[in-house]
Amino acid sequence: MRNLIFILACTLALSACNSHRVSQFPSYKLTIEQGNELDEKALSQLQPGLSKAQVRSLLGSPLLTDIFHADRWDYVFMVSRNGVIHAQADLTLFFEGDALKYVEGDALDYLQSQTILKKFQQKPKTTGNSNE
Repeated sequence: MRNLIFILACTLALSACNSHRVSQFPSYKLTIEQGNELDEKALSQLQPGLSKAQVRSLLGSPLLTDIFHADRWDYVFMVSRNGVIHAQADLTLFFEGDALKYVEGDALDYLQSQTILKKFQQKPKTTGNSNE
C-alpha cells in the first residue's frame, strides 16, 4: 500500500512538469538576437549609387558575403526565445561594380510604407519571350 501511494505521488508530481509549462518559465530562457539589426533610419538612407563603403557604414558588415557573388550582400536579423523565432527580417543588396543597384527582402516593408523604395530600380526581370 505504501508503494502504491509513493508511485501515485511521483506520477502526480511528474505530470505537473510538462514541456509546455516548463517552456513558459521565464527565469532561464534567454532572448537571442542574431545578425545585423536593420535600423529604420539607416534603411531610409539607402539609395541607388551608394558605394560599398557607404553602405557598410550605414548597415555594418553584411552577415553573408559570397566569394562567387561579390556584388551581393545579405543582411539577416533574427530574434528567438526558447528556440522559437519571434521576429526575422532579411535584406539583400545588389551592387553593380561599387555602386548599389537594387535591394530585396522583408526589411523593405518599412521602405515601401515610407515610399522610399521608388528610388531604386526594380530588379531586372527576365522573360523567356524575346519578342518583348
